[in-house]
Amino acid sequence: MTTSTPPPSLPSDEAHQLYLRQLATYLRESKQILDAWDAYSDEHCDPETFEPLDEAAYGIRQRQRDTDTLNAFGRVYFHADVLVDTAEHQLARLPASSAARAHAWQIVELRTSAQRLYALHRQWLDLRGNLPKDAVPGTEAYEEPLAESRADAWHDLDQWGIHRQALIDINTQAQKQARHPSDTLVKTPPAPEAAPKSPGSRR
Repeated sequence: MTTSTPPPSLPSDEAHQLYLRQLATYLRESKQILDAWDAYSDEHCDPETFEPLDEAAYGIRQRQRDTDTLNAFGRVYFHADVLVDTAEHQLARLPASSAARAHAWQIVELRTSAQRLYALHRQWLDLRGNLPKDAVPGTEAYEEPLAESRADAWHDLDQWGIHRQALIDINTQAQKQARHPSDTLVKTPPAPEAAPKSPGSRR
């Protein structure tokens, strides 16, 4: 059996499986963080207006949510684009289907979110490098722009929570195809049986 060789930029299968396990860990932790945030928000917001009962306390708790989620994504951050590249490579070799078309759209969303997260990180590094010397961790001059950067990342981190299953599903289908390639091939129908010969005329 022959298999296609992935481009050199893609990871080995062993590395890819490690990345997927790290992604699964992020998904589990981010869900716990989001569930805890939803519970807090329900308890500390007016049930009719949905406005926070204590703006200051609510803002502090929201910042904690952003920080915890970004920290959890740290194990995925450095190879998020590789996960997307690999899924795109795998998807291109799977049979066309409505699920595949949906996954293609999800891959675009994940790629866009990963690129924005990388851009936000670069922006924060540039901003941090230009802060006054006395703007050190723990001071308002440092913590405020850091909190804003993390808040800006929240939407894209949430997108990874929403669409992450596509990467796992595509890999599952790709692994299945590698084990049973005949299952994904269109089978050629058998040739029709030859028509029976007419009996010879009697002499």
